[in-house]
Amino acid sequence: MFIKERTDLNEVNVTTDVHTDVAVPAEKHAALGTIATILSTNRPISADELRDNLIAREDESSTGFGNGVAIPHAKVNGLTEPFVGVVTFKQPVAWDSLDGQPVSIAIVLVMPDQNGADKLHLKMLSKLARKLMDDDFIKALKDAQHDGSQMTKVLDRVL
Repeated sequence: MFIKERTDLNEVNVTTDVHTDVAVPAEKHAALGTIATILSTNRPISADELRDNLIAREDESSTGFGNGVAIPHAKVNGLTEPFVGVVTFKQPVAWDSLDGQPVSIAIVLVMPDQNGADKLHLKMLSKLARKLMDDDFIKALKDAQHDGSQMTKVLDRVL
């Protein structure tokens, strides 16, 4: 399922793409490659660059936040506006998460690689990380993981 909605984060348009029940490889680097291919479709960005940047960031430290959720993030050349891609997996992926649990929901932040994007990147990441410590928010994410429309509504509370 593919849904696009536009939300505002301090006057910046952020596109949210939601893809539910996606078959991805069981290994996180390979899963990030599949995610990059999906999220780069119909965008002026290279799937290879997005994959490489997601993997490079992942190799710095795991983006597996816990409770079955990862927040991979990357900057990409050629992008003019940030977007958030949500990909839920048919089968959980081993992710080296903080709690040791596999990931079934990836909330991917993709930012332009240009001046001024760092502040927005950190603000979005911080806001999302705070929400991911809220048990009610985690429950809402998990309840929506097979329903793209519902997932978009859940994320609209954050973005």
